[in-house]
Amino acid sequence: MGKRPDQLKVDDREHRAANVADEPWFQFSREIDQLLATGQYQWAEQTLLDIQETVERTLAVTPGQRQAVENIENGTRSRRYDGFRRRYR
Repeated sequence: MGKRPDQLKVDDREHRAANVADEPWFQFSREIDQLLATGQYQWAEQTLLDIQETVERTLAVTPGQRQAVENIENGTRSRRYDGFRRRYR
């Protein structure tokens, strides 16, 4: 048999905002949607989708994720990526 409601443990974490749209992770995810909608970032589409998936799964945004998206917005590619591209041209 299952537990009665009074037997369930109450979550000790802070309660999330009543409106999920106010959460920083949600706003960041929508920013990624907007970037993808422009069609200008097809070269980084999978990276953006992977970052978005992780943010939505963890309900949190890391400074590294923010920096990665900012780099993509600025058109910054890593040296490793550029080297890989030149090798197979």
